[in-house]
Amino acid sequence: MSNIRAIKSSREDAIFEVVTKILLIIACLIILYPLYFIIIASISNPDYVIAGKLTVFPMDVTFSGYKKIFRFRNLLNGYKNSFFYALIGGFISATLTLFAAYPLSKKDFSGHKPFTIFLLITMFFQGGMIPLYIVVNKLGLRNTPYVLLIVNGIQVWNLLVTSSYFKSSHIESLNEAAEIDGCSHFGYFFKILLPISRPIIVTMLLFYAVWQWNDFFRAMIYLDKPDYQPLQIVLKELLATSQVSSTIYDMMEDQEALTEMLRAAEQMKYGVIVMATLPMMVVYLTMQKYFVQGITMGSVKG
Repeated sequence: MSNIRAIKSSREDAIFEVVTKILLIIACLIILYPLYFIIIASISNPDYVIAGKLTVFPMDVTFSGYKKIFRFRNLLNGYKNSFFYALIGGFISATLTLFAAYPLSKKDFSGHKPFTIFLLITMFFQGGMIPLYIVVNKLGLRNTPYVLLIVNGIQVWNLLVTSSYFKSSHIESLNEAAEIDGCSHFGYFFKILLPISRPIIVTMLLFYAVWQWNDFFRAMIYLDKPDYQPLQIVLKELLATSQVSSTIYDMMEDQEALTEMLRAAEQMKYGVIVMATLPMMVVYLTMQKYFVQGITMGSVKG
């Protein structure tokens, strides 16, 4: 009887595994195909892309779109700015998060409860866009690169995840041993805690860098000067230009000139999307081991 149950159970497990793999494959195809389409569209003849004839394989391969991108000053400047905001902004935000998470992870911190409640409130209730804009303008941060490095520099969720990581059992035992040996808080934080917290450090750097790289809302509000605008703003303007061009297509007398402009915008649009996405994908694949480890350990305790 037990053998029959074991066979039935193993058969059910095998069916479940097959169904799960099929669903995962379908989900991967749904997610990956848009990315694949963008890549092949960026190197295909824009006539086929505009006509909707591009499906699986690139057609009439050309790299003229990427050549136009590298000749476009605003795009290269936006690329440089995005790297600056992602690297410097990610470092500043991750550093502030680590410093703020350490006292919140201490059980004997007298302000633990009120500070935690205050931070949680800010997750659900904010001052509003207009008051924040007024504050930023009064501080002289508008139209400066510092506004993207300071405003919303710390995200509460990342702070709570880091604090939970510092509360994990093996780290708490080291903290108790350090206190017995007379180690100060600064000594413990810099000499013991940070060296063994590489997973959460890399995770926070990745979180903030990706957020800075993809964010365009703050730049759209606070930055009017093209010299400081990140790549996402330039990409948004390029997409808007392409949409406007297609809208007024039938209203223009010089159809040939407009067609050429539309082809160039279509080529550049997909090429810029590839350029904007590729760096963060490479970073994530490189840091995936630390990313998964930091997230799983940081979610053990609340």
